[in-house]
Amino acid sequence: MIDDNKLEGLILAAGYSSRFEFKDNRFKKYFLKLNDSNILGYIIAGMSKTGIKKIKIVTSEIFNKLKYKKRIFKSVARSGIDLKNLELSFIENKIPERENGYSLFLGLNTISSEYTILAMADHIFSKNVFSKMIKNYKNKDILLATDPMDNKGYYDKEDATKVYGENSFIIKIGKDLMNYNRLDMGVFMLKTKKIKKISKEVESNFRKFGVSDIVRSALNSDLNIGYSDFPNTIWLDIDDHKKYRQLKRLFNKTSSLQPFALNTKPTVVNYY
Repeated sequence: MIDDNKLEGLILAAGYSSRFEFKDNRFKKYFLKLNDSNILGYIIAGMSKTGIKKIKIVTSEIFNKLKYKKRIFKSVARSGIDLKNLELSFIENKIPERENGYSLFLGLNTISSEYTILAMADHIFSKNVFSKMIKNYKNKDILLATDPMDNKGYYDKEDATKVYGENSFIIKIGKDLMNYNRLDMGVFMLKTKKIKKISKEVESNFRKFGVSDIVRSALNSDLNIGYSDFPNTIWLDIDDHKKYRQLKRLFNKTSSLQPFALNTKPTVVNYY
């Protein structure tokens, strides 16, 4: 098991949320309400519950930094996390049209820990995938959480990133794969130094690139790229209003399902 001091969390949150069709580009879908908190609040809480003390969030340009930070801290407190042991910091991606691979590049450049656990700001899970990823980690340069599609889920196969893997190793990854046996769930364990180097190489060669492009480049560099299956975990990628409605139906206050299996009570805190 990885020591907490060797691990930092990184959340990619710099997208435009264009499928929600809001005219105001300051709209952030990860602030959509979920029970007493919001989507991002639960993601941060899930990381914190694993013992991660340092979390960085890559976001698009922040118009009012103080207001944004207060909103984040309030979201986390409402999801039941004590902020005293949590260090949150923010990285602005001022050109999010370069896609989420560029956000990963920016984020990794600020991380000095040996390992990084990476999450998307719009993915919600019924179990704490972060703790299981840390527990299941075995010396991979990249370890990806995957759905083996054993059970019918709420994922959108057409839109999801596909993975072909064998014997715990990823062979191919991409949205357009015709032959695949798993889906990318959007949570990764990374060896920071190695993937930082790969992301820098990709960034120097491409204007637009995704996280999957960085994974493919790592595969081409013969790094050790693996997957960890989560066959009984419900997960949602909140891309549009339909997925948000599903999210609220699944993870409501009276449901037995809770985001990241968090049974939380709001904490009263001072934010500064």
